Amino acid sequence: MATFLYAISALAAAIPASSSLIQRAAATDATSFSAQSFDYIVVGAGTAGLAVASKLAADGTTKVGIIEAGEYLPNDPLIDVPKNFGLNNGNPKYDWRFNTTPQVQLGNRTVPHPRGKVVGGSTALNYLVFNRGAKVEYDAWAEIGNDGWDWAGVLPSFRSSYNYTALTEGQEVGSGFNASSENSQDVGSGGVIQATYNTYYTDLNEPYVEAMKSLNISTNNSPDSGNPLGIYNTPTSVDHKTGKRSYAAAYYAANLDKSNFVVLTGAHATKINFSPDKRDGKVVASGVTFQINGTSYVVNASKEVILSAGVFQSPQLLELSGIGNATLLQSYGIASVIDLPGVGENLQDHAMSGQLWQVNPGVETWDQLRINQTFAGEAARQYNTTHDGPLSSTISTLAFTSFKATTSGNDTAYQDMLTTLDTWLNSTTLTPLQKKQYDIQKRWMNEETAPGMEFVMVPMGGLTRTRPANETSYLVVSAILQHPFSRGSVHITSNDPLQLPAVDPRYLSSPFDTAALVQGVAFANKLVSTAPLSNLITTRIDPATNFTTSQHFEQYVRASLQSIKHPVGTCAMAPQNLNGVVDSSLKVWGSANIRVVDASIVPQHIAAHMQSTVYAIGEKAGDIIKSGSSTGNANGSRGGNVYGW
Repeated sequence: MATFLYAISALAAAIPASSSLIQRAAATDATSFSAQSFDYIVVGAGTAGLAVASKLAADGTTKVGIIEAGEYLPNDPLIDVPKNFGLNNGNPKYDWRFNTTPQVQLGNRTVPHPRGKVVGGSTALNYLVFNRGAKVEYDAWAEIGNDGWDWAGVLPSFRSSYNYTALTEGQEVGSGFNASSENSQDVGSGGVIQATYNTYYTDLNEPYVEAMKSLNISTNNSPDSGNPLGIYNTPTSVDHKTGKRSYAAAYYAANLDKSNFVVLTGAHATKINFSPDKRDGKVVASGVTFQINGTSYVVNASKEVILSAGVFQSPQLLELSGIGNATLLQSYGIASVIDLPGVGENLQDHAMSGQLWQVNPGVETWDQLRINQTFAGEAARQYNTTHDGPLSSTISTLAFTSFKATTSGNDTAYQDMLTTLDTWLNSTTLTPLQKKQYDIQKRWMNEETAPGMEFVMVPMGGLTRTRPANETSYLVVSAILQHPFSRGSVHITSNDPLQLPAVDPRYLSSPFDTAALVQGVAFANKLVSTAPLSNLITTRIDPATNFTTSQHFEQYVRASLQSIKHPVGTCAMAPQNLNGVVDSSLKVWGSANIRVVDASIVPQHIAAHMQSTVYAIGEKAGDIIKSGSSTGNANGSRGGNVYGW
């Protein structure tokens, strides 16, 4: 940690705080904000919230007000420096610091769930991976009943959200493992979010890829083309010119000079307000109540209220406002406005179990930043001078496999997994949405068209439950479940808007999820025992080397399981008869002008890290709203210099 702080100090000295930006960002206060007339109020200046707000304000006349509980933190090394990923998680300056309820299948452990409490949302806290899911996964959103949300419908929004920069000749350090290339038809251009490839790789990357290939996991040169199966080197959300994290605050920075784009920070939205009159029999929102330092204010919206508060807090705000399961709301003294039982249900998350190995002396990993002051100092100098190198790099070597591939041809093991699943499904009462989802997931398994597992290689210690030792370097391989059958919930536990809701993912409530993760942990062990990667390994540290059986690995999964921080689904976009919360235009069922625009609308999880998809949701939502479409069939173009860049 000391060498990380050394690098941070050097960076902070080289990048002075921009007081002019901070002053301009704080130019509004609660009184003046609430006195303004807005067309749209957006709750949450995060990944999708800033994307949709920027799209709506692009004409220069539509006035958008954004309410954000966190602050704008430009030039903050704990956000900006890519290699500092994870260091701001758990820090109340940046993070809401959610924890789950005690998880029965994990021995009643609680699991941390960092969520961004800053302008930029969770893209200020994530690990910067920038990838997409499979074509069949987005097609499933449409199959569930959401017109316009298939692969063809979302691809234009992926492209419009970011700008891809290829590395120039001589910068492709470590690309010899040949696990990536880009298809010009698939990458983005002209968006405010920047994406590129790492310029530094450790000694472990290439051997890791070769070991995967030996286990019949092929490299994938076009993972963003709709088929992400295989191992590849992913782009990351890093600005190639500056070496800094590129995150949702870039939408804010692009609009600082616009009088029709107003962000109020440090404000906690507490309730949606309603007009006494309905429109076509539907509830009409008039604005939002928010608090700053215990004082309540009201701001009105003439057109719409848009919730982009995230997977945990968008359903919370709906429930606090009287939209949700009427029985639950009435138990907390909240009058029911729209009885919508799906609010807060359908929580899905990517659960992971990471293992730790010690690598041989002399093998260069990111641990050099921790244990080698000379290396760390040179990395800081390089970053400050040319904005590349170790400090500009992050996790990028990803492998996505089918469930069957993790059994390495052991048909008995795979059939045992399927039997476990069928037995559970036949003994479980399913909701209409779950029946639809599980049929789709079983089809993917049979056809091997969507990944079931992800394996992430992290070339350093400190990301598992074991504290790294001095003068020692490590490898972490995490097995991550992509399509869980477990479903959880997020619900209020009181009518106090400042009390965080209860987050209950119900990890491993489906025994199939346990079996899949156990198989994933076993596969990771086989991988690290495969040459040439095995030639660089000293020993396994966690779990202990005497953990060798399926029973041992199940014990380890239950003890080590963590979230990779990809929750989705709590305001599911689905027909109302499937317990959906929003329709395909993202309007809340039963409302005339309330939309939800964030990862909570995702009806069925995808095998990908989430930020790229959530940006696309925000971009697409802006097009839908501007077009007046009642479905998801509305893709616009950027149409010139929309963002003023």
